[in-house]
Amino acid sequence: MTGPASDQRGFTLLEMMIAITVLAVGLLGLAQLQMTAIRANTQANTIASATALAQSALEHIIAMDGDHALFQGPELTNAQPAALADLMNGTPYELFVSTDIDWNGVPNVTKVDVTVQSIDVVTDITGTAKRTVTLTALKRSF
Repeated sequence: MTGPASDQRGFTLLEMMIAITVLAVGLLGLAQLQMTAIRANTQANTIASATALAQSALEHIIAMDGDHALFQGPELTNAQPAALADLMNGTPYELFVSTDIDWNGVPNVTKVDVTVQSIDVVTDITGTAKRTVTLTALKRSF
């Protein structure tokens, strides 16, 4: 013979529904966290690639002779030098170079700004925009 109904063990249907709801909310939060992590990874990859290209371009410019026309004038503003065109072929970025000859009144010193910008709009955790990286160096000219 079996005992009274109060001795039965197990879960009621209501308890199971509450448990499934709590689990679903937790999994949805985890999915959102995963999407944010993927966007952040994409942003980091975009910035790292742009920085590597900007650094490479800046190193090419700094390695040029001090009497190169780039350091003698006229000053450049967001120019795209032909000497660096091969560096950017096949990349989703644009390269701009600006120079400030006799920077801050110091003769024979040129300030060089290299800016790399994504051609397409990029979506990441901060929103949708073109990503830009600018590196600066000083070059002594003769």
